[in-house]
Amino acid sequence: MAIKKDNRLAWGITLLVFGTLFLIRQLHIIPPQISDYIFDFKNYPVIIGIIFLIFHANKNIGIVLIALGLLFRLSDIIQFTRHISDFIWPVLLIVAGAVLVFKKK
Repeated sequence: MAIKKDNRLAWGITLLVFGTLFLIRQLHIIPPQISDYIFDFKNYPVIIGIIFLIFHANKNIGIVLIALGLLFRLSDIIQFTRHISDFIWPVLLIVAGAVLVFKKK
């Protein structure tokens, strides 16, 4: 069974990206705080999904991998949006006021 050219390209670039990242980690070029975040297994599906969205003809694989990665990060996303939600109403009021003030007649 022969691998299609776009499959080879997507998988090849994925291997190149992860090989480069692991080499950079072994050489201690990246600070530990950033390295811990990059090399968290929860981020791998998102990274691979982005590569597949860019280089693979079938975009469904990339979308599924990104969705899986976001599910792994769901608790982090909920915590992040919880802090943002404190600012939604004030920002909406400011935007509404600016629209009323600066809207042309």
